[in-house]
Amino acid sequence: MSFYLLAWQRYLDFTGRASRKEFWMFFLVHFVVTLLFIALDIAWPQFGWADLIYGIVSMLPMVAIIVRRLHDTCRSGWWGWVFVVPAIGPFWLIYLLALDSQEPSQGVSS
Repeated sequence: MSFYLLAWQRYLDFTGRASRKEFWMFFLVHFVVTLLFIALDIAWPQFGWADLIYGIVSMLPMVAIIVRRLHDTCRSGWWGWVFVVPAIGPFWLIYLLALDSQEPSQGVSS
């Protein structure tokens, strides 16, 4: 849960690095919260926008932690755009996010 809160605290921080554990623990809690909001939307249709609102509000922390995770694999945060490649993009991004952490080479900044 601490990684989830940390991502929300660093929601405008697109510099630095996020470890594999930090990213995937955030993602796990984010996924569970999303499922809870979906269940709320189904159980009480009058609150039918809860999941959509959470998705919009949590977009910035998600993008920031993806960028930091890509930095931890010694890639530019711009690699996050691979997600929009049809058919293979999301799988390619998941692969990049699952890679081991890499120590930056001399002359490469994160």
